[in-house]
Amino acid sequence: MIASDAASAAATWRPQLFGDKRAGAIPDPIIEPLWTGPRVLAYVDGQTVRLTDAQGQPIEDQAEIVESLRESVAGATVLLDGFLTPEPIQPTEAIAARDVITIPKPGQAMAQFLVGSRGNRKDRHLRQQEEVRHRTIEGLDDRLALVAVDLLWLDDESLCDVPLLERKRILEAVVPESELVRVGIHVRPPIDAWLNSWRSFGFQRLAYKSANSRYVPGQKNHDWATAAIPAR
Repeated sequence: MIASDAASAAATWRPQLFGDKRAGAIPDPIIEPLWTGPRVLAYVDGQTVRLTDAQGQPIEDQAEIVESLRESVAGATVLLDGFLTPEPIQPTEAIAARDVITIPKPGQAMAQFLVGSRGNRKDRHLRQQEEVRHRTIEGLDDRLALVAVDLLWLDDESLCDVPLLERKRILEAVVPESELVRVGIHVRPPIDAWLNSWRSFGFQRLAYKSANSRYVPGQKNHDWATAAIPAR
C-alpha cells in the first residue's frame, strides 16, 4: 500500500503478517522471541504520537507510553511496528518463579501417563486460548511497555524496501530505550544459549524473519514464520 508520508502511512497501513512456511525454511533468518500482547503501529512526529492496533483502531489509554515515545524519538518522524507487552518490565521475582522446574510425584506421573494424548491436546488448546487472549489489550492486566521490532518510516522516507536487518540497525540508532520504550532483541542461529532465558521470561513462541526481507503492510510475508520454543 503506497503512502505519501508517515502520517498517511500510519492512518492506512496495518502490521505485516507472518507467512505459512515452516520456520526451518526461512532463508538466512534472524530470530526473535514473539512478544506477548497486541501488535501495534506507533507514529511519532514531534509532539504528535498515535498508537493503532492491528485493525487500525486507535489505542488511547497508554499515556505513559505516549509520553515516553515523545521523549525518546525527539527530533525524528518515525513509524514503528511493535508490541504492547508487560514482559520487559516484569518484576524479577516473577521471572525467577517461572524458571522453577516442577517434578511430578510418582502418582502424578502415572496419572499424566494414563491421560495420554487426550490430556495433552486439552492442555495445548487451553494454552492456545490463553495466547490469543494475551494478544489483546483486554487480556493484559499489568503495566505495559512498547517493544519496537521494526522501523517502517523515518522522516520523509519509507523504509519498506530496505532489507529487514538494515531496518533493525537504523531502529536501534534512532530509538533510544527507556523504561517503557524498548527495542526488541534479535539473534542469528544458533539460538540454544538464549532459549532458557526466553522461557524464563514467559515466551512461548519464536519469530523467524529473513534478514533480507522487505515489509509489505497488511500482507503476508512468506519469508516470515513463527515456531514454538522447544521444550527443555
